[in-house]
Amino acid sequence: MVAEREGKGKPLGGALGAKVAQPLHPLDHAPVRTGHPYVTPLKELCVEVVAQHFEASPTFGKLPALYVKRIVDLLSLDLPLELAGSLIDDESYWKRRSCLRWKSCDVDAHGRSWKQLYFEKNLQAALEAYDPTTADPNELKRLLTFSNRFARRLNIMQLPAHIDLQMLFDTTASCLTALTLRYGMNNVGMDYDRSLFGMKLSDCRALAKAIERAETLEYLSLSGNLLDDDKIRMVASGMVDNLSVVHLDLSHNKIADRGVRALAKLLDNRSVIAFVDLSDNQVHTEGGRALARALRSNHSVLTLSLRLNRLGDEGGKAICDVLRSNQSLQKLNLAANSMGPQTAAALASLIKTNRCLVQLDVSGNAFGPEGGRLIREALEHNDVLRAIDVRQCGMGEELEASIADAVKTATEAAEGNMYASGTITSSQFLDNQNT
Repeated sequence: MVAEREGKGKPLGGALGAKVAQPLHPLDHAPVRTGHPYVTPLKELCVEVVAQHFEASPTFGKLPALYVKRIVDLLSLDLPLELAGSLIDDESYWKRRSCLRWKSCDVDAHGRSWKQLYFEKNLQAALEAYDPTTADPNELKRLLTFSNRFARRLNIMQLPAHIDLQMLFDTTASCLTALTLRYGMNNVGMDYDRSLFGMKLSDCRALAKAIERAETLEYLSLSGNLLDDDKIRMVASGMVDNLSVVHLDLSHNKIADRGVRALAKLLDNRSVIAFVDLSDNQVHTEGGRALARALRSNHSVLTLSLRLNRLGDEGGKAICDVLRSNQSLQKLNLAANSMGPQTAAALASLIKTNRCLVQLDVSGNAFGPEGGRLIREALEHNDVLRAIDVRQCGMGEELEASIADAVKTATEAAEGNMYASGTITSSQFLDNQNT
């Protein structure tokens, strides 16, 4: 088993020899031991002995839940992982074990389960530290096989070894729901080596084969992996028949138009992908047009981010024109894409006719005063948009403020109508007014 590298748990501390009073229930106060001489209750002695020798004799037998809980509270925190994982489900034990090993433990990010948190972070640490030149791959495979009973989400922030992803998916294909992969090294300092960063084509090929058979994977993040067109086309080839991934994060890569055309093919009328993040890539006009053609028949995408790309005026206009009749997209980010007056006019038409879009970010473009005026007039015909960002679009502070006020007024009016009709409660209405 891969070493866990954690601090040793506190032993019983000589409770038997010192005759330290121990409560029989976690909520009880420790019993007062008085009398001359004091005689330790047999039940208490048994509990302490079972806990002290649990590793040698790992069983709770048919003990009542009250005594099982008491034994678990006394168990050492450095029990072998396979033993503890198989026999101990008590959340307080895994919380103590997790907090002893890691300073930062966000249980909400791990299904609100301390046991799941421990197994996921332990597996993450093993994969990030894996060195194929010194480690036994069979030990890693054994850890993966055992951990798949408890781990659901993997967040791997460095993977210098470029391990075979097929091995990862072979052991977790039936349970893994979220995967974040980032190939690189943390805190390298002066030892920087370019070859340690980014996915290789062989990594993308292995990932594509693995995704083909992944039936439970819903969340996939490959952000910051230096993915170019050839690499993302390879990854996309494995997602053609995948019907489980709904969240796809490809931000901060080097994906250009050829790569986007391959991704656009995934967004057909069979697609289940609801979240697409292509921000900070190299998408130009042709890539924007390819996405526009895909969105024409797509009914699954709810959130699309293309900020920090190079769509230009024609690419932005193509997307806005298609979205006028779209009935699914709710959040759109086209910030910082060198879009101009043509996109502003198309965006105004989109705002007038679309009844699904609730959040829109087009900041950092060159719409100018005329584009701002068109957007402001279009908002008079829209009562569903709840947030819009038009900062740094060259339209002037007065128009920016007017657009923000129009959206705020429409939002308050819509919430007031919902309150009047009983759709929302008074406390929800007041909370919204205060935010």
